[in-house]
Amino acid sequence: MIDLAPNNPYALTIASPIIAAAGSVGYGVEVARHLGLGTHPATHGLGALVTRSTSLRPYKARPLPEIIETPAGLLYRGEAHNPGLRAVRERFAPIWATWDLPMVVSLWGESVADLAEAAALLEGVEGVMGIELPLAAHGALTPEAAGRLVAALRRATMLPLIVKLPGHAPDILALARAAVAHGADTLALIDSLPAVAPLPDGTLAEGRLCGPAIAPLALALVSAVCAEVTVPVIGIGGVRTSADARAMLAAGATAVGLGSALLADLRAGARIAAG
Repeated sequence: MIDLAPNNPYALTIASPIIAAAGSVGYGVEVARHLGLGTHPATHGLGALVTRSTSLRPYKARPLPEIIETPAGLLYRGEAHNPGLRAVRERFAPIWATWDLPMVVSLWGESVADLAEAAALLEGVEGVMGIELPLAAHGALTPEAAGRLVAALRRATMLPLIVKLPGHAPDILALARAAVAHGADTLALIDSLPAVAPLPDGTLAEGRLCGPAIAPLALALVSAVCAEVTVPVIGIGGVRTSADARAMLAAGATAVGLGSALLADLRAGARIAAG
């Protein structure tokens, strides 16, 4: 077993170092039958699943989010369209509680107060094993901004807290130190990167790039952050094969997150874990 929050009184232990990164499989319930998330013994190869980013109240993005294929990966375009925390607590968590798979809820808030309230409402919810805070979604690219968000969540809950770092931060090492100093149990990096892709009509679409194009940068930043902090690190960014995952672990990561790989192949977790 791998402990992702060794300094937290709550347990966040995983049986496999392969994690479904935020947004890759929604809330899990959408793909539960295909992946066998409720079967024993498990064959999906995943050690944990991070949900799509969820806000305190339902948030309807217009236009709806979409994924655009590019030669180097996938461009995700859109905002955090989600059903809100009530749906997580009342609809999804009871299902998660029947799975032998740690579930981590990614949180997004329009304000620090909303974010803290959402975190507090997850405390003690059966089926929820941890929280992820994506700094890029909140525009927290400086140590000061990140520190305020992490500290607010830490005051609101003692659930294991994973802080996801943006690869385009001006100083990712300072960001990592600030997150840990204010209470992060685990760091995850990197988040998808800002990018632009052309549409068939010739217009340009802004979004966030994930996939093989960001893998070399992700590996370099994971290596640098692992050398800087003592908390566990989840390496994310363009991992498609067992060799990619082994490279992340060699760089110092404790676990490896899959994003676009799962969007392309739901069995990627089992395949990569087996290698």
